Amino acid sequence: MRSRAIAVAAFALLIAAFVVDAITPQTLVIAILLDVPIVLAALTQSRSLTYSLVVTALAADVAAAFINAAHDGYRWQPIGVGDRFLSMLSIVLVGYLSTAVQERAESVGRFGAQESRARREAALAASADRVRASLSPELVTRAFVREAPQLLEAEAVFWYPADGRSETLAVHAGVADVEVIDERASSEIVSLVHRVAEDGTVSVVRPVDPVGRFVLERLAAKSAIAIPVADRGTAYGVLIAAFGDEAPDDATVQTARGFAGVAVNALSQARLFGELAERNEALGERQDVIRDLVYALSHDLRTPLAALSMTLRQAADGAYGPLPETYAAVLRDSLVSVDDLGRLADTLLLVARFESGDRTTEHEPLDMSAVAREIASELHAMADARGIALMVQADGEARVRGSRGDFKRAVANLTANALQHTPQGGTVELRVAPDRDVVRLSVTDDGYGLDERVRARLFQRFSSGWRSGGGTGLGLYIVRRIAEENGGSVRYAAREPRGSVFTLTLPKARE
Repeated sequence: MRSRAIAVAAFALLIAAFVVDAITPQTLVIAILLDVPIVLAALTQSRSLTYSLVVTALAADVAAAFINAAHDGYRWQPIGVGDRFLSMLSIVLVGYLSTAVQERAESVGRFGAQESRARREAALAASADRVRASLSPELVTRAFVREAPQLLEAEAVFWYPADGRSETLAVHAGVADVEVIDERASSEIVSLVHRVAEDGTVSVVRPVDPVGRFVLERLAAKSAIAIPVADRGTAYGVLIAAFGDEAPDDATVQTARGFAGVAVNALSQARLFGELAERNEALGERQDVIRDLVYALSHDLRTPLAALSMTLRQAADGAYGPLPETYAAVLRDSLVSVDDLGRLADTLLLVARFESGDRTTEHEPLDMSAVAREIASELHAMADARGIALMVQADGEARVRGSRGDFKRAVANLTANALQHTPQGGTVELRVAPDRDVVRLSVTDDGYGLDERVRARLFQRFSSGWRSGGGTGLGLYIVRRIAEENGGSVRYAAREPRGSVFTLTLPKARE
């Protein structure tokens, strides 16, 4: 509207200057007045208007020259002709300078806008870092309420939660403390909060709106911005920034939108963290209950199982008189089952102690070559029954430090697995190889090997599905925990052309 008025005034001045120039003698330099509309047009920063006025002024200058000459019987005065050329030159020069000034002003305006935008973005990024510094929803809310006045250049900021149960907060410019408002919000503010929360868009509150006028009176402000903090149907609340004499411009509204996104992300992150913490706490309590149950069950089963095993052995040995062979066979089978249950109870108790972290063992220096020979001797009968060759290759001492019972259990688990999954006529070899700082005990078989899909879960709890034959799925897990407790590791590798290699690596005992 302002640019149009200036354009009309410029053309009106040009016409007036042309009329005066046309009725004056040739020697009177009135054409210089044609520069005035061009200078006036520069205020609109419209180069097209400037070009139009330059062309029109040149045409008017030429037309006035012919009219002046006609009045003198077409006698051209040399001074008048020179003045005309000078006036036309001045028109072109003024037009060029006007467009140059307009281009410079546009460039300065662009750089100023870019600088202002960069400054706002930097301030928004800094505020976002401070808002996200906490993972408590309450502290996050107070943080973005505290950041809003300086970022939006507002006189005061008010926070109205969507649930109506949380605290209503306020903070004024230049004041670091966030104030808790105890009094209930007015009906006009409540109406505005509900409307903005439902729309989900930043709204500028002006006094021309009846509801807005009452809201501004309540906030003692001349204008305000209502900023919804909501995401995907979840409304956290509405932030109202109050302004004094200077109303918020488009850049402030854009900053408000970005700040609303920061607040939403920070609140969502804080609430998600809180939910995860609650779930982890509940999960930890359940795991503690399950661990305690397993611990108690395994511990309480050992005594009756031991007593039952002793009674069955005595009966099978004839302590209660001679038994028919049928009954003796049943007792022997029952004794095997009881021993299996006892080993399962011991295994569960060991796993429970691993998980609770209250397992203590005595470490002593020992020779892994002797441990390998001992396990091979104990499992030799099992290997012979399956028609498998069980061999031990151990050159020299391979001393490590740890619990003899733990290492025997680990080597026995690896060897028993190899024997169980090696076909008749196969070979299982225990090889002990001391290295510089470690001792490696490898259990090699020429069985069926492992599928690549199950190797990742091989040493986890209850991974019995990796081979046929069942089992508790805890044997390799126990081997891994024993190795890790002693600063070592256990690894699996496929053997060519078939079979498996399990390698237990332990640090060598220092002298």
